[in-house]
Amino acid sequence: MAAASADQRAGLVAAERAAINADTNADTVAAGDAAETAAVQAANDAAAVATNTAMVAATAALAAYDADPAGTNTAAAATARASRDGMFFESYYDFNVTASAESDNGISVSVGFDMGAGNKIDYNDDDKLEAQGNDVGDADVAVSYAGWTLKVDQNGIDNLFDDSQAGDMSLSGSLAGMSVAVTTDQENDTNSYKVSGTVGGIALTATGTDNDDAGGSASKLAASYGMGDLTLSASVKDESVNANDDTTVGLSYAMDTLTVGYTSIKPGADGSFGDEWDFSVKYASGAVAASFATDETDATTIIFDYNLGGGASAFAAMHDKAGTNSDLTAIGLNFAF
Repeated sequence: MAAASADQRAGLVAAERAAINADTNADTVAAGDAAETAAVQAANDAAAVATNTAMVAATAALAAYDADPAGTNTAAAATARASRDGMFFESYYDFNVTASAESDNGISVSVGFDMGAGNKIDYNDDDKLEAQGNDVGDADVAVSYAGWTLKVDQNGIDNLFDDSQAGDMSLSGSLAGMSVAVTTDQENDTNSYKVSGTVGGIALTATGTDNDDAGGSASKLAASYGMGDLTLSASVKDESVNANDDTTVGLSYAMDTLTVGYTSIKPGADGSFGDEWDFSVKYASGAVAASFATDETDATTIIFDYNLGGGASAFAAMHDKAGTNSDLTAIGLNFAF
């Protein structure tokens, strides 16, 4: 992901400056003089409080925009969505270009860039609006040799433990039959790793970082084992905040076009299994894919996808969560070329 677009940031800067100027003027009037009546002074003070609130909000919006190193502007987009009530329309484009070449000695090099505009509704993941405001000037480079790949992309590589963070460089490949990857973020001195493979029929994945969202180290070990149509899974997570130390056990069962899944979760260090849980039913046949999911909070997600062919697809999604401000119903079309 690239950095925030200059036009979008300029708009936030202009809004902040306007709010600061308005607040300065209001504060000057509020200071008043001794000749003002108590009623006039009270009115001026109230106006100063209102402009100060607007200034703080404008400054926070700019800070949230700049704090998104991956360029998806999720914080700013979430703020924009939270202010909407009722039906609205969104459109976006996301354009990716990659060029590659390979030398005679087997070294391959690729360079690419990503540009876009508008807001994409992430209906089949976290149902947020993702601003596609990437700058065409930001490029990512990858060099591959003997099965190993080195990627460099300033603030454009996901942390392997938590993709809410972004890094600058990654190295990935295979070692002793295991897939291995590491990332690093130079400015924030953050590193992460991921090791995955199959041992005795059990698929294992270990991920970790030395700087999670709370500023400490974190790790997670996940395992799954398939027995025909039945798959068993489990995971253990250890973060610097004990409340995030979730432990899970789950199963999924495939029945022709249907797959049913259930996961029991022990939340935090002091929770118990079953305090949290997830249940899902998925259907896939031909051009149609649909899913239903719910959990212990009665949060319900229903998603329907239909492949129209030729790179076009239609979708409908409903996310019903605790609190009406978190609900979303989306209907739309996607085109890929």
